[in-house]
Amino acid sequence: MTDADVGLRHRKRAAAMARIQAVALDLFDERGYEAVTVEQIAEASDVSPSSVYRYFGSKEQIVLLGEFEFDVSDSRLDDAAGGSPVDVTRQVLRAVMDHLVGDDEERTRRQMRHVMSDPALEAALARQVYAASETLGEVFAARLARPADDLEVQVLAHVVVGALLGGLHHWHGTGFAGPLRDVLDRCLDLLERGLQVGAPITRPTAPAEP
Repeated sequence: MTDADVGLRHRKRAAAMARIQAVALDLFDERGYEAVTVEQIAEASDVSPSSVYRYFGSKEQIVLLGEFEFDVSDSRLDDAAGGSPVDVTRQVLRAVMDHLVGDDEERTRRQMRHVMSDPALEAALARQVYAASETLGEVFAARLARPADDLEVQVLAHVVVGALLGGLHHWHGTGFAGPLRDVLDRCLDLLERGLQVGAPITRPTAPAEP
């Protein structure tokens, strides 16, 4: 099989998955995530249920479509070589956001509405994000010349993914105010400042009873 054949096959698979997910999101929006079955998604997409499972693996992954992939050899990370962990993470995020969101942030908003309203989906997202911490640790190790099991590398990787998960919760909680990329950048700004936060908001106390 030639590279052209492989590329065509990959594009056809990606197009089929995008079409099935679009149909599924429409059904979820109309009926609710729990009320829709894989069989109904397959019928509406004009494919077999086995094809849906082959493409996505589970009903949860139809919503979560796309894993948080980090490629240590990605050329887009070259500018981060020798930089700080936050510099590396910003480069990684650009690559991941291009892969996951692209120019269709509205689709991501629809996904997050369902994720944050269903405990099983929310737990699945947390597992998926935290699973990425090991691979992110490999990126840190490669770019910062540290062993992959280095304590600081592992702590940094898990802190970063926790911050990004918090950013997703904030984005949803504010009604998706602002672009997701800006929200995640702000998460990294907070980490870069050493998690220094402003003073808590104090409310005026009621005057004492005479």
